[in-house]
Amino acid sequence: MAQITQAQRSERIKGLLDELNKVPPERHEVERLPWAGREPLLCSVIKIPVDEVLLNHQSHRVRSQLEGDPQWRELQNDPHSEAAQRVIEQHVRAARKPDQFAALKDSLRREDQTHPGVVTHDGVLVNANTRAVALRELEDPSLHYIRVAVLPPTAQPEELALLELRLQMQKELKVEYTLTNELLFIEELSSERKLTNAQIARELRIFLENERKGENEVSLRLRMLDLVREMQRIPNELLPLTFFDRFAYEQLRELHRTYDALLERDRNEARRYLESFLLSVAVDVTPVHQVRKIDASFMHEYMLPQLEEDEVIGAVAGRLSAPDGKDSAPPPAGAGSLLTEEDDEPHPVDIKRLIDVVTRRDNRVEIPGTPVVVVSRDNVREAIKEAVIAGIKEKRRDEKESDKVEAPVTNVKAADREVLKAMAAVKAVVNDPDFDQKRRKSLESAYHKLKRNVRDLKTELTKAKVIGE
Repeated sequence: MAQITQAQRSERIKGLLDELNKVPPERHEVERLPWAGREPLLCSVIKIPVDEVLLNHQSHRVRSQLEGDPQWRELQNDPHSEAAQRVIEQHVRAARKPDQFAALKDSLRREDQTHPGVVTHDGVLVNANTRAVALRELEDPSLHYIRVAVLPPTAQPEELALLELRLQMQKELKVEYTLTNELLFIEELSSERKLTNAQIARELRIFLENERKGENEVSLRLRMLDLVREMQRIPNELLPLTFFDRFAYEQLRELHRTYDALLERDRNEARRYLESFLLSVAVDVTPVHQVRKIDASFMHEYMLPQLEEDEVIGAVAGRLSAPDGKDSAPPPAGAGSLLTEEDDEPHPVDIKRLIDVVTRRDNRVEIPGTPVVVVSRDNVREAIKEAVIAGIKEKRRDEKESDKVEAPVTNVKAADREVLKAMAAVKAVVNDPDFDQKRRKSLESAYHKLKRNVRDLKTELTKAKVIGE
């Protein structure tokens, strides 16, 4: 079916509203919408063919998906065209898992529409985009209609954005916004709609019990979006925003906190840490307990030795990961004396180069410095993933061994601190009437036990020749 024109669409909606107004008001279906003011907005509900409404390209459920779609860049200036609407439809459908989308279609087939969507006076959906796509796919043509509450022509973009957010916050069976779409929504509310951080926090129901915490959280999420955009630009091929939906909020929060702290101390170290984190996530090492082990030196100290053992990639790992394609194998004996003071390590891993390889669209990877050696990007990605995981295990073993040999010193120092605390506590209560005979006897018993344990510790230290007889 050919798409109707904008004028035809507006006239169609006006005609349906006029027909509705011919019947008694008590027979009108009216929807109460959470509007910008305190009072709800009452809007008449019409039933219109689902092919006659437009999917909303500004819906915050698909904003980041559209931003990363090369097709959309050519169509975004005319979002209501048939071609643009087909691209939006693809992303609206893909925003739900296949089983979720199938369940929605089944529900609409069996129970029809329980609540109306919302549409502008000229036919652009504010919400219910997924419902519209699902209705269009139903086999029964009698179900190819959508119930929508019609907004007045005076509705402004700021009011539409807040309405979408408030409808989303009502939840019910709605799918959550993805991380990047929510961050984009917060940015829009701040920069385009001019809401304060406190207002945004209230709309998103963030720390409603503490306004200051809510403001700070919104401010943090805006900085987190800045960090995401910085990571987008690290590879030569810009990463789509949707790439970062594999992050959890807490994971991104921890990344931001660590990166920010490193920036204060050493910008180069901060950059290596950020790239190392991004490389790990790019090869699908995402569990929080694993990526917490990633630091600025991890790729050279732990990942690369593991990668060099890989059956497929190992032989070219050095050239693949070294700056300018130079072999990153350790230098020959005596070469260390030739290094300048600025050389932190003989051949550090070029983490950005590896990120470029594993995130590129082309599956063919030419190895620099070799006569046409080509490997598969997917093989490199899998090899780096295994190397990162194995490196994390190795680092954990090293840390356990380090903890083991440091434990005696650490524990004696801790005991010393506790003894000093005990001395201060005794001085504080020695003249207190509540420090009675019963408590004094308990303290005496504890002291004698401590004395015996110190004696036993002295025996062990003597045996180990840590102290003299």
